[in-house]
Amino acid sequence: MRPWARDRIRELLEGDHAGAPNPEYVLSLYCLTSGPWAGDAYDTALRLLSTPSVLVDRGAPGGPAPLACTVEESLLATGFDHPDIVSFGVRGVSTAYAGWSGVAYASHSSERSLTTDELVACELTVQALWCFTRHIQQMVEDGQDPSMPERYGWRFLRAAASRLTTARAQETAQHVLMREAIMKTSGLAERLRTAQEALRESTG
Repeated sequence: MRPWARDRIRELLEGDHAGAPNPEYVLSLYCLTSGPWAGDAYDTALRLLSTPSVLVDRGAPGGPAPLACTVEESLLATGFDHPDIVSFGVRGVSTAYAGWSGVAYASHSSERSLTTDELVACELTVQALWCFTRHIQQMVEDGQDPSMPERYGWRFLRAAASRLTTARAQETAQHVLMREAIMKTSGLAERLRTAQEALRESTG
């Protein structure tokens, strides 16, 4: 996924790629429309989708490689949970989980569930802000005073944090639960606070 994201970014930037970013983190979204599972196995499948790294051998000689299919079969049969997985599904409407590296969503009521566009919009916002705050963090760790155009300074980050953490009057409970789950598992809230402080200090 990260090599694909890197190549796509370079395509979009065109020209000289020397300064093109190398993605460190890609938040994936899986919308499950059908599957062979039922009952507890169905729930477990969604949990695994939200944390796919448990099915990957990151120490393989040629780079990350899938584990034997027996591992997945065993987890589906016995169940899988992880302390960092947060549920944001609503009974009778959806089954949904957010993890560090992914979000898995299955709709059970098309009229009442979140739409793909709503899920993607939240994912893209969180991913973009995660990358932006990571860039600021990298500047600080490199011993620089982070500097951004005024329109993208600490006030911009303060506004973004407010939009992502404050419920709106016309917003459904599902939207609130989705944002809270993704913010918690991605660690973005703390990143936004730290980046705001760094930018505010650098502007005096």
